[in-house]
Amino acid sequence: MTRHVGLLSLLAGALACGRGGESAPISSVAGPLAAVPAVRIAPASERQAYRAAGTVRVSRRAELSTRVMGRVERVAVRAGDAVRAGQVLVTLDRASLEAGRRQAQAALDFATVQLHRMERLQADSAVPQAQLDAARSAQAQAAAQVHAAESELTYASVTAPFDGIVTTRSVEVGDVAAPGRPLLVVEDRTAREIVVGVPDDLARRLHPGQTVAVSAGTGDRRFNARILSVVAGADPASRTVEVRLSGPPDLSSGVAAVAEFPGDEHSARLVPGTALVRRGQLTGVFLFTADSTLRLRWVRVGRETAGSIEVLSGLEDGDLVALNASQARDGLPARPVLPTGGAS
Repeated sequence: MTRHVGLLSLLAGALACGRGGESAPISSVAGPLAAVPAVRIAPASERQAYRAAGTVRVSRRAELSTRVMGRVERVAVRAGDAVRAGQVLVTLDRASLEAGRRQAQAALDFATVQLHRMERLQADSAVPQAQLDAARSAQAQAAAQVHAAESELTYASVTAPFDGIVTTRSVEVGDVAAPGRPLLVVEDRTAREIVVGVPDDLARRLHPGQTVAVSAGTGDRRFNARILSVVAGADPASRTVEVRLSGPPDLSSGVAAVAEFPGDEHSARLVPGTALVRRGQLTGVFLFTADSTLRLRWVRVGRETAGSIEVLSGLEDGDLVALNASQARDGLPARPVLPTGGAS
């Protein structure tokens, strides 16, 4: 009987020790605590960027044609050739235009002779003033015809309007050029622009000279672009306003681009990207708990901004998380060391 009482006493003591361990203060951890760099969660004011998709295009593009009809006598360039402003690119047969100019000049000479004759006769009162006025009018009309014929001769040569690259050649020697028919396309080789659409309320906050971040092309090339113009009036179909940005001259025309404009300011909880741990589709951080232990906490994250990640849910203001997830593990006894050098 005495032996049974002794065993019961030992069992009661063990149970008492067990209950005492469970109810012990959670802040008491046996052994040394690892000093782990930490960051304190606090709301930060952030301006959310608005991403607008658009296209790269040449800032200047000219479809060259002629205002007269004539046979193409010479084409001096091919697609891909560089040209200079004023360079003759296409020449038309001038024979018919020269003939027209000579005919107009002959008519002017005749009208001038007639005018002089009428002036002499009118001085002798041999003809009325009305005939002299008619002669003067005929001479003026003949002079205008000569001027028009000489102007048409200038259209027999198609020149480059600016320095650029021939991107399209639509004419060959022997073709008949007609007014309005494109012969060549020349694009400016020194400048590109990026055209995007933004909501009207955002457009009102933009002005020429502002700088925005842009990514372009399949390689996601990033650079800063300057706003060239904000086109007045919204497109009724897309309800957006066109914004034109400067672009590097080596960008290919037609590639896709995305511009990031400063949007509305809002409060967000941000953590450094180094604090995140990713396991499959889950994202988490190592949180310092009251028992001086790191615990993995799953969170929902949003956008990335300048190396920081927005935490949408899973953390509260004032929480402490490990700054470098690669140096932490779940259950590690640790004390947080804030960036200022002081331990929390």
